[in-house]
Amino acid sequence: MTRKIVSNVCSGEFMNSILFKKIEVSPRLPTPPAVVMRLLDLTQNENTTVHELADTIALDPALTSKVLRFVNSPISGVSRTVTSLPHAVAMLGVRAVKLLALSLSFLSPRHDCNCPGFDTESFTMQSAICGIASRKLAELTKTDAPQEAFLAGLLSQIGRLMVAMTIPKEYAAVLEISNQSPTDLALVEQDELGFNYADIGARVLRRWRLPMNVCEAISQYRQLSTQPPEMSLGKILLAAESVAVLLSPSASKTPPSSDSYFEIMQNLFDMDHEQASEFLSNVASEADEMRQTLSLPPHSMRPLEELEYAMKERVAELSMAVHLEHQQMAENQEELMRRATTDALTGIGNRAALDARMSLELERITRSGQTFGLLMIDVDNFKAFNDTHGHQAGDCVLKEVAKLLDDNARKIDYVARYGGEEVAVIAPETAMSGLMLLAERLRQAVEGFQIPWHEAPLKVTISIGVAEITEVVSADTAPAIIKAADDQLYQAKANGRNCVCSNSVTGAALYA
Repeated sequence: MTRKIVSNVCSGEFMNSILFKKIEVSPRLPTPPAVVMRLLDLTQNENTTVHELADTIALDPALTSKVLRFVNSPISGVSRTVTSLPHAVAMLGVRAVKLLALSLSFLSPRHDCNCPGFDTESFTMQSAICGIASRKLAELTKTDAPQEAFLAGLLSQIGRLMVAMTIPKEYAAVLEISNQSPTDLALVEQDELGFNYADIGARVLRRWRLPMNVCEAISQYRQLSTQPPEMSLGKILLAAESVAVLLSPSASKTPPSSDSYFEIMQNLFDMDHEQASEFLSNVASEADEMRQTLSLPPHSMRPLEELEYAMKERVAELSMAVHLEHQQMAENQEELMRRATTDALTGIGNRAALDARMSLELERITRSGQTFGLLMIDVDNFKAFNDTHGHQAGDCVLKEVAKLLDDNARKIDYVARYGGEEVAVIAPETAMSGLMLLAERLRQAVEGFQIPWHEAPLKVTISIGVAEITEVVSADTAPAIIKAADDQLYQAKANGRNCVCSNSVTGAALYA
């Protein structure tokens, strides 16, 4: 179990509340500049004029530059060059520019943060990716205003910055734990601090009077629940964060897998693998443009080519896994079928398999009119052999005899255990002369073989009854055919054993 960073003495709940309060009252907690506070006031006012908004943004030259660069970038979708803030407001609308300016005011890679392991440039880029992905998902689903989704996405990660700036030592330890394992950062924060970055971010953003739906969505989307967020904007933020995780450079020893991203996009937005891949590529393209707008270095974003290569590798791995799984399933199915049709002792076909093969053979010759033969084989004096040598020796004899019969039968023949010491052989498309040659070969093979045993080799003989079927009345004549061959087997026993008896019967004779 990980050592709790909060305290080894006081209760976790008490110390967690102290940490939480420490963050809230910390003088290092970032506060919005005066321009941002004025923008927040304008956001609350639906009657804000174009000139009021333009004049407020113009108070911050850096923010003015960001807004104009953003509006003139391909991301905004504005086809004409915009040269002034009033022009930007006229092109995009007052509400859109209010939210855009508010969003861009929070995007700064130059935060005063002394937390080891916390990269402000990567954080800024990840926030931008969340904003872009959120806006595009809002446009796609038409459930939320795109600019509000953009703002929510940008600010969804701000709790990380607040924690890193106010309790840098404790948070550095959290980041180190997170980087050593594939565990989600919010889960590590919850375990080590008793809260996560979304808790802090939403609470502070409410104090800053950000739009209520933005605060609620940020508060909700990282709740530790197996259920997706109820709010549509919360679902968008959850998906946007999975995009940002993939597109951001990772300090973790275990690079992020795309599996979680594809699962989220499938479950929340019903996107298949191809659609989710295309969405990711589109976000990456816009994010790179945003990176240049914010003057962030290339290493602050994971190259799309690297991600695509990793995703292709993962798809190949999953395809191979699926292939191996199907192969294993086929092998398992084959093994189950083999067990279902194989006699456990002898390794030849069992009674069920014999009946199935007999039915197929009868259907075939009913259509073709050809003959076939059935051999019923019995080990001579087997009961007495068991009584003399024991059941283990008897089992050994049955296995060896079955192997001899299977090895000496033809490839087209089917050998199966009928029951006890009886074995049946189905011989397709074979007339009586061929059946007799086959039966005699089998008899001689057993007679001439010495079965290895502990004390001394064992010898047994077999009797064989042969029935040639020259006409089949119906496919339901299997029992009568078996009886015909069995009658010849009894005759062979009566004739002194170790011999072959045969008879050729027609379909009508089977029922006589």
